[in-house]
Amino acid sequence: MKGVFDFRYDSGKRYNGPRLFGKDILANSGLNLQFNAISGRPYTRRQRATAFGGNGFEGSINGARLPWNYAMDVRVEKSFRLNSPEAAKPLNMTLSLRVLNLFDARNVRGVYSVTGSPEDSGFLSSSDGAAVVRQADSGGAALVAAGVNSQAYLDSYSWSNLQNGFYSLPRRIFLAALFDF
Repeated sequence: MKGVFDFRYDSGKRYNGPRLFGKDILANSGLNLQFNAISGRPYTRRQRATAFGGNGFEGSINGARLPWNYAMDVRVEKSFRLNSPEAAKPLNMTLSLRVLNLFDARNVRGVYSVTGSPEDSGFLSSSDGAAVVRQADSGGAALVAAGVNSQAYLDSYSWSNLQNGFYSLPRRIFLAALFDF
């Protein structure tokens, strides 16, 4: 679902906005709001956790759903005439402030197919993951000399789980100046 609200003030005789000290303060300005809501998109659940994935189907293909996502973006802009109205060619500048993900929503855009979680693949809690951790602890002198142990493996695996891009981008703010001549 997408909704767009766009409101603009004109200038001159067509201006109908607020006045301050005899000036049309919102002349040639505008406000644009965009709202997006996306229902939970389908994905296929997996039965057995593997490192950063899974195999075997659980349920039907595309039978599981991601959570809903919501986002609002806003853009505020105002145009100014930089040269005199009598000039042969107009010189205008438009200042624009654009904010994406206005409310800084942390939307889930993807999940690990075994757990349905954006942060836990389920591998470490599986029997295969436990075997890898045990192997890191008892891997012999070569692994110990290289500094590999179960805690190092658990830490690095956890960091990798969080670097998956399963969340929407945070709030972003853009300021722009556009010259029109």
